[in-house]
Amino acid sequence: MHEREASIVHINITDFAAAVAIAKQPRLASRPFAIALEGSARRVIITASRKAWEEGIRVGMPVSTAQRMLPSLEVLPPDLQSAAKADSAIASLVASYSPDIQCDRGGHVYLDMKGTGRLFGPVVDSALRIRKEIREQLGLEGAVAVASNKLVAKIGTRAIRPCGLAQIREGEEASFLASQDVSLLSGVGNAIGRILSVAGITQIGQIAALDDNQVIAFLGRRGLALRDAARGLDTSSLQKGAMNKRCFTRKVNFAEPILNLEELKAALVASAEDAALQMRQEAMGCQAVQVILFWSDGRTSEATKRTKGQWLYDHEIESELFGAALQALGRRVRLLAFTIKLFDISPALKQTDLFIPEILHKRESLQHTIDEVRQKFGPGILTHATALYHGN
Repeated sequence: MHEREASIVHINITDFAAAVAIAKQPRLASRPFAIALEGSARRVIITASRKAWEEGIRVGMPVSTAQRMLPSLEVLPPDLQSAAKADSAIASLVASYSPDIQCDRGGHVYLDMKGTGRLFGPVVDSALRIRKEIREQLGLEGAVAVASNKLVAKIGTRAIRPCGLAQIREGEEASFLASQDVSLLSGVGNAIGRILSVAGITQIGQIAALDDNQVIAFLGRRGLALRDAARGLDTSSLQKGAMNKRCFTRKVNFAEPILNLEELKAALVASAEDAALQMRQEAMGCQAVQVILFWSDGRTSEATKRTKGQWLYDHEIESELFGAALQALGRRVRLLAFTIKLFDISPALKQTDLFIPEILHKRESLQHTIDEVRQKFGPGILTHATALYHGN
């Protein structure tokens, strides 16, 4: 195989949660259904099946609105356990083709097939076999793309979804991307999309053609990265390993041993804000949090909180961590330090605000604004008042 032949394979199981539900309950294949979080005042559609999409049901639409539009719509809760099993099964299947694998969960897997030609033949043939095996063994239909880097391979699967095979040869990245819709480019959400639309930019190639000054003029300096992505430039390597082993941890060592609940709470809030910010920057959420307390007599105690849904925002993560800390206390000994851990990580079940009334997404919008300020000026620039006690 030629050394420069495109060797990155991206597997994308479109509408993964819905696809897993159909594989588990084949009767759903012929029915319009959607998936939404339970017990939420802002309950909205987070995944719509193909049949539901054809009937006008969209991600981000309030469940009540969707059910009025389509009375026969079946609404299911997220089945994170089945989704995790499906992700593991996909990872196990593709592992036989290459040791260089990045498993992002949610039906997204990257493989680097460089150097495997003698074993399996051309990379595109391996991609076809992988797609076929996933369909036959797991009952999951997906899109697969072969490209020279992760960015182009991902856009390749987005361009052909819900299923199919795309091959973007080395040197053909720019021509392939040029005619693709800008919405396929990572980083183009509703806000950026509106700005590009006003400028008459609808295709990725139009962004690629902009010079530095033009990009900065209406997108700011961060727009330069978006422009480079539109040109198919991506030097990122595969992050090997399964996501379910990931976690976000922070440890706080007190300057002096403490026996003060308010100081513990302040430090917990400050560390939770920092860990949660990193988690959201990677578009992840968690299903479990843990606090480990280190006592002055050499002992430790710990407590864990879990949810069937997902925790994503500061207020919920801070609340659960403090609840765990209260469970782990119970001793009249001074504290030396503590560690927090956010784990059982999965792609964020972020609920788009396209259809949500302003009053229902105010908290999410506030969190997004806070995160932007922290990323620009540093994590400590905005913090909960409780955290100000820490370090005083």
